[in-house]
Amino acid sequence: MPRGPLITANQVTLARLVPMPLLSWLIYQGAEQGYKHNVYMSSALIAGTVIGCTDWIDGLLARKYGPTVLGGLLDPIADKIFIAFAYTPFVDVAPPLVPWWTVALLFQREFFVTALRSAYEQRDLTLKTSYLAKAKTWTQMQGIGVMLLFPIVEDQQFLTWVLVIGVVGPLVAMAVLYVVRRTLWRGALVMTASFLSILALHLYGDLHLTIISIMLYVLAITWISGIDYLVVGWKQLRGRGDFSRADAVRLIGALVLPMLLYLVLIGPGPAWPIFLILATELAVGGLDNLLSHHRRATKALAWGSRVLGVCALLGAALLLPAYAGALSILAAAVSLVGVSAEFWRGRDYFLDKRIRDKAMRDAAVPADPVPPPRAEIARAAVPADDAR
Repeated sequence: MPRGPLITANQVTLARLVPMPLLSWLIYQGAEQGYKHNVYMSSALIAGTVIGCTDWIDGLLARKYGPTVLGGLLDPIADKIFIAFAYTPFVDVAPPLVPWWTVALLFQREFFVTALRSAYEQRDLTLKTSYLAKAKTWTQMQGIGVMLLFPIVEDQQFLTWVLVIGVVGPLVAMAVLYVVRRTLWRGALVMTASFLSILALHLYGDLHLTIISIMLYVLAITWISGIDYLVVGWKQLRGRGDFSRADAVRLIGALVLPMLLYLVLIGPGPAWPIFLILATELAVGGLDNLLSHHRRATKALAWGSRVLGVCALLGAALLLPAYAGALSILAAAVSLVGVSAEFWRGRDYFLDKRIRDKAMRDAAVPADPVPPPRAEIARAAVPADDAR
């Protein structure tokens, strides 16, 4: 009997979620001490690198021992939450590393494409994922590492050599893979192009401009990677003529919620409710895609009550700065309760044991009996008094 892994892919994915708040805290603490010459930013860089590497590890384990439904749900959720907990402090520190609207637009795309994907799943519309979409997450993670690295390294020559290695290394790896396995690693070209652009900005010499340019590059790749959903898929969706209220509340919430979150973050509200709302709403988006595939998507009233309710509370926090803290916490509570209810409702579709139990119950249901001949049906339909 083959032995299972000592550590499963799902365990690695769940473990990846644990240090994410620590990463955000380290970035905040490092920014307070001026980025350079402090252990916090260096620790944040190490923590971000380790978290990013675990994405590769759980993928390796899933390919080796087989994927699970729960793993397929958790992995993209963990990726998005990692991106949220890394990029969000960049706009909230003083001075901010990047403009708030760049990160807001980043997550506006994530929420909007997730909402579109749910609409497509409900209608059996399938879109082939482009290679750029697959490279999007890696590009976002690369942006985290570079934006953490630039402010803390004072030796510019050392930084130049690091970027040169980033340019040349992927090309060398691509050549080796082609010689050994006859496999063309297209991701190497994306990596080289991104490092080359960063190197050019670095040689220009303006640190602030370099960091903002990196953020804009990540933002551009993020939006371009969703072009299939935003153009091709949207055209198919409109062509069907069955656009529903459930689709509308999802798409409206996806456009409005990220903007309100970051306006509250840079304004009067505390930070931790914003992180909580981001994490819960990103998580429920992945679940909604899965439930939409099974025709179990949340109805418009329930989804709209949660998302638009959170948006209303965040809007009130902007209008009433004196109560921003309480309103932000209330918005986080609404999101947490609503999302928890969604996960409880959909547990039969992502918990692997419940999926197996459901399959066994369905298999145990006896097949429909063979219908009797028409003559017997006719006799059975005759009232008892006339049967003789």
